[in-house]
Amino acid sequence: MNNTTELSRQQDGGSISTQDVVFAALYSAIVLPGVVGNGIIITIVRKTPSMHTTTNYLLMNLAVADLLTLLLCPGLYDFALTKVRLQGRSGDLICKLFAGNAIVPVTINVAVLTVCAIAVERYLALVKPYRNLRLSKDSVGYVIALLWLLASLSCIPDFQANTFDIVSSKYPCKRPWSLDEYFLHKPFIIFTCVCFGLISSLILFICYFEIVRGLYFTRTICAESTVTEAERQEKKQLARLLIWLALIFAVCSLPFAIYFIFLISADPKTVQENHDILFLFHRISRLLLFANSFFNPMLYALQSSNYRESFKLLCDCELHCCKPFSNNSVYDISSTQAARTVCSTNGAYVLKRMENTKTLQTNQDTTVSR
Repeated sequence: MNNTTELSRQQDGGSISTQDVVFAALYSAIVLPGVVGNGIIITIVRKTPSMHTTTNYLLMNLAVADLLTLLLCPGLYDFALTKVRLQGRSGDLICKLFAGNAIVPVTINVAVLTVCAIAVERYLALVKPYRNLRLSKDSVGYVIALLWLLASLSCIPDFQANTFDIVSSKYPCKRPWSLDEYFLHKPFIIFTCVCFGLISSLILFICYFEIVRGLYFTRTICAESTVTEAERQEKKQLARLLIWLALIFAVCSLPFAIYFIFLISADPKTVQENHDILFLFHRISRLLLFANSFFNPMLYALQSSNYRESFKLLCDCELHCCKPFSNNSVYDISSTQAARTVCSTNGAYVLKRMENTKTLQTNQDTTVSR
């Protein structure tokens, strides 16, 4: 029976289907720009002093989790591994680190916990500003470390279950999140779907509902006379950004959780009879799950003027601070006035060079006129 299954597996894996090509192309479309976008977000927060806030540190942690999710995304190549004969520890190692999604659930759960932490932090900052419950810059590092620890502990069953599968013709590795193995890990799947899918979405809904109600309906947020109009608009803009993040999170993450909740509640015979269509739905829901890591940096750029302006300043700084200067070059200092806040010691040296160059050119012009 095993020999027959292996022969069938080799025959099925001998050619790449149209569906494999389509999903590989879709994964390429989200992975490549997503890696670049999340890398830009991380760079902006690290190199822009004005962005060193608790919320932006959490957003940077979200970008780190999304970056690792996309880098380790197996959607580009997992179908190709069905034609590769792996054995023993090497096969198990590849499944745990790459194809089997043993590490990716950790980064995805970190992203989920980070989104929830951002929602709670914004809720306390805007709705409950007078209570001493806000997250400080000194403690945000400990919170981020705790998020990674909790996500890692929640994925221990996933990591243990990932081994190379020499039987299945659909998946290269044994893993709980598959049609071949889900029924063996029902408690773990229920725990993950409920905690990281349903409960997390509920937390986001409650926090952002209260923020929207306070900003636009009861107007209890930013109602103090000392708050300027610019500060009020900035808080509303940040609230819109976070609400978009929550909506995209729900659209991309909930289908995956709902799909596996359906599998667990469905009759195994029904699942077996509709294996092909359910396998397609599994691929679609998993693609949406990874697409969340692609959409997050796009939302930063589209919704947050702070990130757009910081990106422009960073590019301006790199242009003027890293470009070699010649003795004949003359630069207008006013054009890099904004970059003065972004550049580090090297930037200060360059601005000084620019001032000296401009003074030298002025003296030369005066001499010529005389």
